[in-house]
Amino acid sequence: MLKFFILNNDRILSKAELLETVWPDKTVSEQVVFQNISHLRAIFGNDAIKTFSKRGYQWQLELTEITEQAEEVAAALESQAATSKAPAVEESKAEGESKNNESSDSPQQNDSPASDSSPEQPTQESKSTTWLGILGAAALVVATAIWMAVKS
Repeated sequence: MLKFFILNNDRILSKAELLETVWPDKTVSEQVVFQNISHLRAIFGNDAIKTFSKRGYQWQLELTEITEQAEEVAAALESQAATSKAPAVEESKAEGESKNNESSDSPQQNDSPASDSSPEQPTQESKSTTWLGILGAAALVVATAIWMAVKS
């Protein structure tokens, strides 16, 4: 649903269109649309998706084009969701924990100078990185939900 909203952020999407596109050839109630919109709002904020009474929903947040590398990551996550390979997520988590343990054994260096001034404003690049992280987290949530649905 997130992908459909983002690809069609310039128009209002009806419940029927969302149901037909996101759950083709499946019988699901309109409640699934409300629940998924609620989940997306919980992740991205209440202003992310605007409700147009008796018409539908529209994505409201500004979008920034992502780099080629980010597209490859998104494609890999999408592929993983399609094949329902949740163990890869657990392996990745275990690798991350292992790296955290290794790094805690060695002294950490901080080459950045200390500053008493107020924090700098985030650059456009760091904002894009933040959105990329949010989208990655959302993709992981969606992949987990798909895996759980397929598993049950």
